[in-house]
Amino acid sequence: MLRREYKLFKSVENRNALTVLYNREDYKIITTFMITEVTDFYLDVREALESVISGSMEEYAFDGNLLGIEIGNEITEVYFQFEEEILGGPCFIPTNELNKLVLEWKEMEEKMHRGEDIFPVILED
Repeated sequence: MLRREYKLFKSVENRNALTVLYNREDYKIITTFMITEVTDFYLDVREALESVISGSMEEYAFDGNLLGIEIGNEITEVYFQFEEEILGGPCFIPTNELNKLVLEWKEMEEKMHRGEDIFPVILED
């Protein structure tokens, strides 16, 4: 069972920013991925995931600001592009699960921008 806690915090510009915490130690990198890559490159990440899930492509590699992903039909690797030994090792996550988490992140981000008073919110499945 994966547990996610979505929370708001104040950014350096004193604006609300979204974060998510997972109940799995190896998913810490997924938190960073959502904040740094999905927030900035949502459409590119969605297109990459959908291309592989739909079978249009066998695999897809995507490099963002800080992290990269190698999307396979079954498993996706999320990794830091540099200084892995300092920042942490990669995470291997089922591609369908990552896709679901990306969609969920976008939904929570939209709720934050609309000012919905739901945070913090905990989801489990």
